[in-house]
Amino acid sequence: MRRSVLLLLVVSMISSVGFANTVPALSVASIDASGEKVVMTDRVYADGRITRRFERGATLLYQSQVKATRDGFSLEVSAGHPTQLGAVLVEKGTLVAKDPHGSPLWTEVLKAPLCLPELTAEFVRAHWDDLKPGAPAVECVVPIIKAKKVAPVKFVRLPDADNGSRRVELLPGSFGMRFFLSPTTLTFSADGAQLLGQSGQFETTKDPAGSPSYLKGVGLVSVPREAWVWNKDRFGGASPTP
Repeated sequence: MRRSVLLLLVVSMISSVGFANTVPALSVASIDASGEKVVMTDRVYADGRITRRFERGATLLYQSQVKATRDGFSLEVSAGHPTQLGAVLVEKGTLVAKDPHGSPLWTEVLKAPLCLPELTAEFVRAHWDDLKPGAPAVECVVPIIKAKKVAPVKFVRLPDADNGSRRVELLPGSFGMRFFLSPTTLTFSADGAQLLGQSGQFETTKDPAGSPSYLKGVGLVSVPREAWVWNKDRFGGASPTP
């Protein structure tokens, strides 16, 4: 009898762990873009995955998936503008990019960390102590798959909001990037554990079948986006921790 009860308890524990690993934490943001409503949904899984979708009504504008690896992460964009489709992998500071068919595009050792819109919460939290008022900007690069290169951007600290939440601004890191990235403000909880809002530019385009102009608006997060605790080395651009 005791053995049966113990076996049942073990089965129950295994089932609970499996459930926790498969049911994601959900974050939802409603974006007002010049009167149009777009919904951004993040699903954060315990096994190291994040899926992101932008939807305008029944139209899927953008879809991506991030996977955490041992010493880095990967990103695959499976729906969006044709210029965005493809995948990147960062492992031990080396970037590998592939086209939508899985063919290699380019490889490089990152001189600056790679920051992705899907991982803004993790990147800011990893650099939390560096983002101080008046401190130098935290510089990083973003992949431009179609152009087969990375481009510079930077994060700076803004004055805190009246309620104590922290505000960080994403800015172009070069003159050329001013034509592609508008200043974007991100609001975090006071401890950096949650992304609470975003205003400015989003990674989805207005219309996947049209020109690659990016969506601009104000996003209100109804369910906060929890940020994983990652170290800086995972993003590349630094000597990996032994």
